[in-house]
Amino acid sequence: MKEFVNEEEEELIALKKEHEEFVYIVSHDLKSPMRAITNITNWIEEDLEGISNNEVLANFSLLKNRVGRLEMMMNALLELSRVNNFDNEMYEFNIPRMIADCVELTKEKDKAEFHFLYTIENENSNSLGKKLQKVLTNLLDNAIRFHDKEKMNIFIEVNESATNYEFTIRDDGPGIPEEVKEKIFNMFYTVNSKDILETTGAGLTICNKIIKRVGGKMEYSPSIDRGSVFKFNWPK
Repeated sequence: MKEFVNEEEEELIALKKEHEEFVYIVSHDLKSPMRAITNITNWIEEDLEGISNNEVLANFSLLKNRVGRLEMMMNALLELSRVNNFDNEMYEFNIPRMIADCVELTKEKDKAEFHFLYTIENENSNSLGKKLQKVLTNLLDNAIRFHDKEKMNIFIEVNESATNYEFTIRDDGPGIPEEVKEKIFNMFYTVNSKDILETTGAGLTICNKIIKRVGGKMEYSPSIDRGSVFKFNWPK
């Protein structure tokens, strides 16, 4: 029985490795022709200058949008395939300072007011800093991108236990509909149509995979009043 279980585990590990290699190869090998198509659309756009046929211009605009979206999705696949790459990412960093850096890196950060609460004894951590920075920046970007008010509030809380740091990112945006909350970690899933809000729908998938890879767990819950709460633990 034990031998059978070991064989199944080895087969599962081999399948996972094969899958990751497949994603990496596909996203790499498709990048070159994708880049060529992007360049060609830019040249066509230049050739179309002065043309007044609205139907042609609308169709070309749609084509360019789809090419751009496809390129972003391929980049997301490539990023997903790199989650297990930990080369040169283990180093010591200061947690409040890293969070301040993540806020600075957040797109359209000036739209939001950030609130911080740290209950930590050891501010310095020796861990996979780039991975943690990726997760935090992604969650902060989402909190702003999917917000629906001019005045936004984002709350960042960190608590320390004997074995973990627990991070909470909360906003006062529209939140996520109850009926779709189980899908938000699926690759390329978006709550709204990509035609309404341009996004790949890959960010939460990548964050979730990073956190699982380091031995943590991420959960979503609606905020008590309004908005979203993303909570995850990061092992020390």
